[in-house]
Amino acid sequence: MKRKWLSVLLCASMVAALAAGCGSDAGGGSDSGSGSGETKSESSDGKTTLTFWCHENEPWVKSYKEMAKKFEDANPDYKVEVQDYPFKVYNDKIQTALTSSTAGPDIVAVWGGTAPSFIESDALAEVPEDMVKELEEDYLAPTLGIYQKEGKYYGVPMEFNLEYGGMIVNKKLFGDTPYPKTWEDLRKISGEVSKKNGDIVEMKGFEMMDTDSLICNYLAMLLQQGGQYLKDDGSIDFATPEGVKAMEEILDMYNNGECDLENLTAGEYCYNDVYQDKGYMASVGSWAIGEGSGSYDLTYGEDYEYVPVPQYGEQMAFASETGWGIIIPENGANKEAAWEFVKFFSEPENLVQHNIACNQLPPRKSLLDSEEYKEAMPNVAFLLDILPSGQWMGPYNTSDMREIFNQMFIDLCQSDSPDVEGALKDASAQITEGCQISYSMK
Repeated sequence: MKRKWLSVLLCASMVAALAAGCGSDAGGGSDSGSGSGETKSESSDGKTTLTFWCHENEPWVKSYKEMAKKFEDANPDYKVEVQDYPFKVYNDKIQTALTSSTAGPDIVAVWGGTAPSFIESDALAEVPEDMVKELEEDYLAPTLGIYQKEGKYYGVPMEFNLEYGGMIVNKKLFGDTPYPKTWEDLRKISGEVSKKNGDIVEMKGFEMMDTDSLICNYLAMLLQQGGQYLKDDGSIDFATPEGVKAMEEILDMYNNGECDLENLTAGEYCYNDVYQDKGYMASVGSWAIGEGSGSYDLTYGEDYEYVPVPQYGEQMAFASETGWGIIIPENGANKEAAWEFVKFFSEPENLVQHNIACNQLPPRKSLLDSEEYKEAMPNVAFLLDILPSGQWMGPYNTSDMREIFNQMFIDLCQSDSPDVEGALKDASAQITEGCQISYSMK
């Protein structure tokens, strides 16, 4: 998740528009508006001026500007100025602007993982009622989760964030061997092709042990057995029969020498092994496709491909965080006009063009059958079929949640006599106590 933004530009040139989206410290970069952040409610020609903040990322900024121009053409009385900032300072700038006594930006693009800190402070304008009806009827559940507080909405999703469902495969290493279609096939191939030299895994089979993939695959494996980790009282319990079984399966991959902890402990991504001919398969979001052509100068379809991760259990299920969306500051000078822009941006025919340009998965149910999207994004279109089976990951700070979960897994792998159920109980208690969002969603 942390370096998705490097890949987005690369993906765009990939396969008829591939590039993607989660939180990061890098981006494509743009010179537009990287300065004052001052807001003018009216321009010199008498038009109402809306200031739109976003983070630096070339294809994303380009798409935002194109949407601004399209809105201006349809609404001649408005002007939209897009201002982008480095991601490493972006959230601090938002927080400062929201707490200022003077008006700041009118519109702000925000990563779902950082939205709770803004929502908690009551610094955001409530989504208008007519948009709420659309949200509840046409948006997929995981895209909405984090933008709610006490039954009200304070943000509008722009994407479906997905870190499960697809994997990068090394086409050269596979040769004539078919890609696995079932979990049993995946484990069989993974075990056969992996090579271990002492404690070092020199060739890896199936990899899912990095900061993003581990927890997302684990939760999918738990849920696909018909289990659930979110309890009615909002707490977490991984130590269910389904949760224990899923964790034991993942530990078996490690103990069998199919993969190692190298990427998880170093904060790197497993797909790098596949691109470097050191691994056969790596679970990752579609945003990583562009890394192959961009960072490694590989050719999609010849050197590597992106294909479905075989389902673990009998039913498709997975959990996702809420991704990028748009918020309107309560202290904005032009809130009514800002919501008009958000409504325009969110119209299916406009939103799908943004999703294609940024290689995002669409958040709206009505776009899952979009021929325009499928034609432009053929290598990720298979993910559209599983999106309705996803649930929101839950009312938690998922960055902290990951840290606790990943450390638990490392400890299990390094233990001579691992207590899987006990470790899952401890991690569940730590996450419930330390990571739960402080306010009620409903």
